[in-house]
Amino acid sequence: MKKGVGMIKYGALYLLFTIIFAAAVMIADRIHKNQLLKETKDSVYLDTDKERATFAADIVRKYILKPDQLFPAVENGLPPYRYGYADLNNNGSDEVFIIMQTDEFCTKNGCQGYLFSHTQKKLASWKSIYRPVLVADESHNGWRDILIGNDNKMHRIEYIAGGYQTDLTKAPEFNNRQQALIAVGLALDSKYYRNGGSNLALNYSQPIFDCQQCFLFSFNRYDESDNDFYLSVNTKDKTVTTYP
Repeated sequence: MKKGVGMIKYGALYLLFTIIFAAAVMIADRIHKNQLLKETKDSVYLDTDKERATFAADIVRKYILKPDQLFPAVENGLPPYRYGYADLNNNGSDEVFIIMQTDEFCTKNGCQGYLFSHTQKKLASWKSIYRPVLVADESHNGWRDILIGNDNKMHRIEYIAGGYQTDLTKAPEFNNRQQALIAVGLALDSKYYRNGGSNLALNYSQPIFDCQQCFLFSFNRYDESDNDFYLSVNTKDKTVTTYP
């Protein structure tokens, strides 16, 4: 009888130890998850479109507009600015590129563009640029090159001497005409265009920080000539998808 009581006693202690251990694991796991969440918030790694839009708007309000300037409104049906995110230095946090689109920030030659870090530190700014603004395949000093349109050319912006080049006249020209021709062929041969497509045209309003091999095309359909349709083409993996 005593032996049975002893077994029950040790069994109860084992069960209690198991419960305490499981609780400790759950608490540790919750602490770990909370720490990961805190690290995510601190690094401003933004997962949703709403978070990214809010973060970009906060930068425009704080660091681009003048202190007494009202937040810009939509002009001619266009949003006051465009933005895009990419981890340019592979540190786990995204940089954000913002290009303004209102008259105050633009001329006939282009608009003002800004690059900010995940801590909202301004890394660089450019004048008289326009889209597309793409992330290049090549890197310099640990930072991905940026491709920017200016003066009817594409320029490769490199990270040199602790920062990105801001004088576009000194930046090397980037020629993607061969890839563009390949993209045209892929678009024309796609099931989307062959199904009654017409008036295929290269469109430069593709997302900011799209890939170097990415192209956007607009086209019409014979049965819906008043509507515009879009194709996103990636010449690297030879894919064609509808956009957006």
